[in-house]
Amino acid sequence: MNLDQMEFRCPDAVVIGNVVVKDYRLAFRGNSRGNGVASILPEQGKQVSGVLWRITEKCEESLDCYEGYPNLYGKQEISVQCEDGRKLQAAVYIMNEPYQSQPALPSWYYLRGILEGCIQNGISETAVIKAVNETKEEWMVQKKQRTEKVKGKDR
Repeated sequence: MNLDQMEFRCPDAVVIGNVVVKDYRLAFRGNSRGNGVASILPEQGKQVSGVLWRITEKCEESLDCYEGYPNLYGKQEISVQCEDGRKLQAAVYIMNEPYQSQPALPSWYYLRGILEGCIQNGISETAVIKAVNETKEEWMVQKKQRTEKVKGKDR
């Protein structure tokens, strides 16, 4: 959603407008070593704000490469709601397993790019910060479970 990053990756992309994806939540995922990246996960009653773009085939190829498609991310068609209430179908990148199950905190550099995108597009940064905090809690729970599992094997 960062305008500068999209200009670099996809110079022919055009912003259509801000959208909301209902029944999904923002999360940071990756691998157990850290360096989480953004994805959306289905969760009833939640919503994620974002930016809808019109892209060319060349833009899609560039984004596929950047996003690690088809290994790290897959693509899905989902319903998004525009600010004027219209509902549209849009392609989104959603993280694949096993990465999707691994909470991982984003680097400050990566997070700053997302927060700048929020500011550039008039989207609240609060949900992004909340997603980072939720990811940290999930990561702590998984770390505790892994530690308990290792301790159980040592007995």
